[in-house]
Amino acid sequence: MRDLVKTTITSMEVAQMVEKEHSKLLKDIRRYSEQLNEAKIGLVDFFTESTYIDGKGESRPCFMVTKKGCEFIAHKLTGQKGTEFTARYINRFHEMEQQQEKMNPVEIPVGEVASYLKAMDRIAVRQNLAPYKIAANFKRVSEQFGIQLSEDFVNVPEYNQMDFSDFIDRERE
Repeated sequence: MRDLVKTTITSMEVAQMVEKEHSKLLKDIRRYSEQLNEAKIGLVDFFTESTYIDGKGESRPCFMVTKKGCEFIAHKLTGQKGTEFTARYINRFHEMEQQQEKMNPVEIPVGEVASYLKAMDRIAVRQNLAPYKIAANFKRVSEQFGIQLSEDFVNVPEYNQMDFSDFIDRERE
């Protein structure tokens, strides 16, 4: 099964979504972090300290906020602001997940690919397919699963062209 990559957004983006000054959101997140640490709840599941470079080229503090972190912040907000932020972060994370799915197709376990290729080989052998045709099919299927085989994996035999005049001469004899 595919590993899920932890996706985050910056605290600057969260501050913009909740219409709050970034410095005030940083204070809130630091307070939440202290409370989570006191309760011995894994902080990295919600927030990770980071930095960014501002317009003047200076390093500034920020947090990377996970989906859980956004949910945490949303539960602290009430009324219209809470509703709007919840809708915005849900849409944002769904958008990121869809982009990630497009970039990372579902991975099929190697064992399943091997079983498929083994069954394909049995059928090809029963049908007396030429070895180079079996190899070409293996290469095509392997590449569909992201398995790259060398260019010379398929060795197409060079056939000697028969001269039909020789054949006709032999028939006459």
